Amino acid sequence: MVYRMLQGIETLHFTHKMKVRDYELDRFGVINNAVYQNYLEHTRHLFLETNGVSMKTLIEHGYSPVITKAEVEYRSSLQSRNDFVVNLELTSLSKIKFIFTQEIRSLPRNTLIISAKITGTILNSSKQPCFPDSFQKLRSILTTDKKTRTK
Repeated sequence: MVYRMLQGIETLHFTHKMKVRDYELDRFGVINNAVYQNYLEHTRHLFLETNGVSMKTLIEHGYSPVITKAEVEYRSSLQSRNDFVVNLELTSLSKIKFIFTQEIRSLPRNTLIISAKITGTILNSSKQPCFPDSFQKLRSILTTDKKTRTK
C-alpha cells in the first residue's frame, strides 16, 4: 500500500499494489470483468478504512453501502502473475452520493488497463441516502482541497 501525497493532503489519493493470482483467470487465461471490479472495490474499501470508515462498522449500525453507477472503460488486459496498481481519487462527496475516479495500471510499464468512475451512496436502515458521521473527515478534507485548487 502506497500513498501519493497531494500538497499536505494525504487522503484524497490512494494507490494499492496487487498481483494477478492464477485462480482469477478463466479457462481461456483471461481475467473476467467482475474480477477487475473486485480489484476496484477492494481498493475503495482499503481507502475508506485507512480514513476511519469501517465497512464492517457501517453494516453493524444498519447502513448499506451501494454502488449506483459504474462506468468502466477496458483499455488493455492483465496476464497471470502481473503486478499492477489500482489508483483511486475521491472526486466528490455530497450529501447523498460519492464519486471515485479509479484506474488500474500494469507494472512496471504503467500501461492503463482500466479507467473507471464509480458513483454510490450509503443507505440508512430506512433505505434513505445519507452519510454517517464517519464520512465527515473525508468531506472536510475534500472541501479543503477544492478551496486549495481554486486559489
